Amino acid sequence: MKQHKAPLVKATWLGITLLVLGMVFMQAMPEKVKKSDSSDPTGLVMVQLQAEYLLGVADLLDSAEEIAAQAFLLDVGTVGQRQRYMAFMIALGNPEGARASALKMHVELNEANLELTEQESKTQDMLNQLADGASSPSDSQSLQEELGWFGTLVEADSDQRAVLNKAAGKKVLYAGSIFLCIVIASIAGFIGLLVFIVRVINGKVQTGMVQGETRHGIYAEVFAIWLLLFYGLMLGAGALGDAISKDNTTIAMSLSLVAFFASLSALTWARYRGNSWLQIRTDIGWTSGAGLFKELFFGIAGYAMMLPFLCIGIFLTLILMFFQGTLAGGTGGDAFGGTGGGAHPIVLGIANGDLQLRILLVVLAAIAAPIVEETMFRGVLYRQLRTSMKRFGFALNVAISVLLTSFIFAAIHPQGWVAIPALMGIAVGMNMMREWRGSLIPSMVVHSMSNAIVTSMMLIFLS
Repeated sequence: MKQHKAPLVKATWLGITLLVLGMVFMQAMPEKVKKSDSSDPTGLVMVQLQAEYLLGVADLLDSAEEIAAQAFLLDVGTVGQRQRYMAFMIALGNPEGARASALKMHVELNEANLELTEQESKTQDMLNQLADGASSPSDSQSLQEELGWFGTLVEADSDQRAVLNKAAGKKVLYAGSIFLCIVIASIAGFIGLLVFIVRVINGKVQTGMVQGETRHGIYAEVFAIWLLLFYGLMLGAGALGDAISKDNTTIAMSLSLVAFFASLSALTWARYRGNSWLQIRTDIGWTSGAGLFKELFFGIAGYAMMLPFLCIGIFLTLILMFFQGTLAGGTGGDAFGGTGGGAHPIVLGIANGDLQLRILLVVLAAIAAPIVEETMFRGVLYRQLRTSMKRFGFALNVAISVLLTSFIFAAIHPQGWVAIPALMGIAVGMNMMREWRGSLIPSMVVHSMSNAIVTSMMLIFLS
């Protein structure tokens, strides 16, 4: 058996701090989108999500005019997004809105000393003809080629439009049913959370964490190594995928999935530094706790109890988004800047990928991420912090450890800095389950359910 070696906690945390700050800085950097360009593919997918939702609501409530009046928020971003908005207005029977958008776009182009590209000009001419009452544009080129779903919608005849409207309506019903279940779960979770807090205060709920030991300092080293290894492996998987086939995203995603699980090899550092595998498993929560099925049940209950924290996080994120839009003019000071910088990269894969790629993305989001990230954040990092902070007393120890672990978890995700409060809300709930149950199974269930529900909502609208 290897002899335990003194952990290098302070030096390692300096490295972790620098790594995380660097990642936060990179997240805060505005995404550069070429001016007057129809790029920003993530932003175009997000505007389609919003437009399909609005179309579905319009079909269910038979209120196209009212919905058209609310869709003005989509009239931002790149020329491609604005032209999609114009097509949407025409499809909703509001050509005046399309003409007003076109005029506004040309004014802002002149103010920015920009011009439409040749293809954008052709697309705009076709949209102008439709807005002026033409049944179809004189140009033989289809708007569907340039505007995708929006082009299909605006060029559809009455029968085709009815099919598209009904499809959007069904999607809204499906998504609405899921949302209703989440609302009910939130209410139940809030009640459960109050009961849980009262039981904690009365001393009827005890921590499930093992007692802190000096050897736990080594897990700071493990986490720092994992950060470097994870991003190195992911970059390597991307480069290898491009080398094999730049057009086959399924290969790249398969390699990324392998890299995700391969990053767990960072745990071998704890073994090298003297911890036995049994100690490692016990320390990081790789145990069955009170029993597999019982811990799975607590994970489902934990998801409901996490939702109130998520609601608070979303509220704070909306405030940050408001200030970001106010201070930066909504698009980082560029009227034609992209709007998709805050979305997770998985959105593009779900929108444009084939069945195989979508299955891999679901596996990545609902299986790989919960296993790997919970092991490293709730298992490794939280364990080390709880031991390092024990001099502050139990309550303050838990509070600092939860908040710090949750912030680091949120900061390194690719949704950007404004999404940090929302992601922290989810992480706080998962940390609560780790503290209470000791085993990682409940927090993995919470993580998996959260990702699976979000992914399912995207699959519904982008199918």
